[in-house]
Amino acid sequence: MPLRSAHLALSFAAALAPTASWAQTTPPPIYAYAFTPTETRSSPRISKVELNSDHLQAGGPIAIRVTTTPDVIRVVTGNGRRSGVLTKTGPGIFSSEATLPRVGGLATVRIALHFVATSASGQSFSVDVPVHYR
Repeated sequence: MPLRSAHLALSFAAALAPTASWAQTTPPPIYAYAFTPTETRSSPRISKVELNSDHLQAGGPIAIRVTTTPDVIRVVTGNGRRSGVLTKTGPGIFSSEATLPRVGGLATVRIALHFVATSASGQSFSVDVPVHYR
């Protein structure tokens, strides 16, 4: 991954920590982009990653929902040393909403968001989701 893309991915991951609870008057996020990994029969497994968009904007919102097998207890997203843990909202459902960091430059770059689902036994499954970031 080019240095600039790696920096964007690392900065991006730092913004994914769960945010404070939304008031009940806040409308639920709209997940306009769904990424479905290649089907496997393994467990644990990520079956779908949903984002508010695949064209993400610095300083803009990101909403994430990850669907996994029921044995998953933790989902982490990020790249390298920086990562964010998603909040478990139900059996096999993890989510997060945040504001993306402002990282210099006007160019749109293609990055991969890395997701890792882990079960209580320590087994894990990972997937990279391609997005555009500006």
